[in-house]
Amino acid sequence: MKDSIFFDIDTQYDFMHKDGMLYVPGAEKIIPKLKKITEFAKKKKINVIASTDKHTLKDKEIASGAFGAHCIRGTRGQKKIIETRLNGAVSVSTKRLTPERIKKLKRIGRLMIEKQEYDAFSNPNLKLLLRGLKAAYVYGVATDYCVKAVVLNLCRMGIKTYVIKDAIKPVFKKNEKKDLALFKKYGAKFLTVRGLIKRCEGIF
Repeated sequence: MKDSIFFDIDTQYDFMHKDGMLYVPGAEKIIPKLKKITEFAKKKKINVIASTDKHTLKDKEIASGAFGAHCIRGTRGQKKIIETRLNGAVSVSTKRLTPERIKKLKRIGRLMIEKQEYDAFSNPNLKLLLRGLKAAYVYGVATDYCVKAVVLNLCRMGIKTYVIKDAIKPVFKKNEKKDLALFKKYGAKFLTVRGLIKRCEGIF
């Protein structure tokens, strides 16, 4: 894996579309932005890590009633939206992998990090896959849950973290200003999609 990645957070049908099981308000409005980022990553052969919920009805988040029955494995809702799908991506389950397997996965440019909790770092393999990474560019949903968990964990790891401000959406709009301030406090920087492409044209 190269020293910089794009990090796609939970751009799955159930979150991104109004008829999804756990729709993030306004998420469909950023789909054109997400498509532009994904196409740029493909064109420039930029490594992409994508987190994806993959639930069963027995998972704690679902069984507890804390969240609705969303992203159930095998359903349309669990699939990534077509605009952000990654050809040839390799899925990384929550089963702890051997150091040898981690080493092999780090050579692969596109990974799908499966999770049964909203924090992608609940997958025990993610932190190992990110070791040695210098920069991550984060986008997706939702700002106040899954995006926040990833941004804060990346910052704690000492990875230079860029949040693509016009390619994220919160569940609760009232939380947005507070969460963006928290990202900044942890050291994250902000870019627009246009700024991301301009910056990365000279890097990749």
